[in-house]
Amino acid sequence: MSAVVTGSTMALAEFASSISIDDLPEDVVQLTARQSLDTIGVALVGASEPAVEIALATLPAVDDGVTVWGRRETAGPADAAFANGISAHALDFDDFWLPGAHPSAPILPAAFAVAESRHSSGAEFIAAQAVGLEIMGRLHSVTSQRAGWHPTSIFGTFGAAAACSRLLGLSADQTAQAFGIAFSLTGGVGGVEGKMAKPLNAGHAAHGGVRAALLAAGGFTAPAHVFDGAHSFFDTFYPSADHHLWRLTAGLGEHYHVQSPGIGLKAYPAGYYMHHSFEATLQLVLENDLTADDIASVTVGIRPGRPFNRPRPGSVLEAKFSLQYMVAMAVLHRSLTIDSFDEGIVFDVATASMLEKIDVYIDPALPDNPDITFNPVTVTRYDGTVLTRSEPLPKSHWRYPLLRADWLGKFMDNAARRLSGGAAQAVVAAFDDIREVNDVADVAVLLRPAEV
Repeated sequence: MSAVVTGSTMALAEFASSISIDDLPEDVVQLTARQSLDTIGVALVGASEPAVEIALATLPAVDDGVTVWGRRETAGPADAAFANGISAHALDFDDFWLPGAHPSAPILPAAFAVAESRHSSGAEFIAAQAVGLEIMGRLHSVTSQRAGWHPTSIFGTFGAAAACSRLLGLSADQTAQAFGIAFSLTGGVGGVEGKMAKPLNAGHAAHGGVRAALLAAGGFTAPAHVFDGAHSFFDTFYPSADHHLWRLTAGLGEHYHVQSPGIGLKAYPAGYYMHHSFEATLQLVLENDLTADDIASVTVGIRPGRPFNRPRPGSVLEAKFSLQYMVAMAVLHRSLTIDSFDEGIVFDVATASMLEKIDVYIDPALPDNPDITFNPVTVTRYDGTVLTRSEPLPKSHWRYPLLRADWLGKFMDNAARRLSGGAAQAVVAAFDDIREVNDVADVAVLLRPAEV
């Protein structure tokens, strides 16, 4: 007997269970394919990170299982999603949107793992991925408060469950059950920047999404009204927050979160809120041809509560969330790449010397709106000259007008670290023409390097 469900939960379940690629606006298809390609590229680089090595060592070996991107190992669908979710977020190089979260890292590994295991078509996969992104975006739009949670994981679990439910062909009732199961499986605390626990949250969400959908497909039961009424998800996780529940269903299927506010491709492998300071400093450095020897001091303004004041990062991961380190890289190297986060640079004498010149101060007057946020940088030269710059629209912003050459170049640079040039080009061709992919497993094979 079908469950009787009313309200927003069922509206979202019906949406998730019914959308096909033909229902999606063309820009949603293209954006979803672009983000998927970008996230796979980021995960290919992340596949060699210690966090992924440790995680894989805890998983059972599976012959002829689902692809762990950039690795020779294979795993069951949920475990592969877990490993790929960690690798996708390990470098903090994956996409970002409003409200502040990383959408593709928890959803894409789950959807891809199920699509590969079921030999789904590219059209089926991209529709499911778009559904997952939309569910995650709508849920997160209900509240902007964090309440101690990591939203990438908390909301990403539901997005992953929605995408996997779509690929499994679950009915609306079954999808509502998957949401209920995801409610029990979701988790992930905030405040873990600079630790392996941050990418763990993305892997946990991907794993939970696969599990929730598979359990629902098998008849597992859970509350089927988790976004409605008493004891709802929002009341449980965000009891003191204002809940804008109307955002769950307003214009559902008519406009998509990837269209507006949009979804940003990260230009630098570091926490998003560090990018503003890096670009502002870089502009001053380039315009005035500054070197460290010219600079007496640098100050950076931040909003209260930002956890990114790390004057001396204690590890490579902590450097990714240090405003001071971003400024130092702009001055010393005029770039911020994967190679900027090598221990030889993080703990270099020149880096330490530059970090001593940089101070961060709290400025309550700065806007508390992530869409227009900025961290003003003031450089004082030894000759007394004072230079100030702010950058509210860094290249990673969801409205920054990236050219194809920009995001394609990023993917190719990342993929080259694990794949041959021919394999990387074939992956690009598959996502460029995603409707023509008959079996996602054929794309997955390209993500397994011949040698590691």
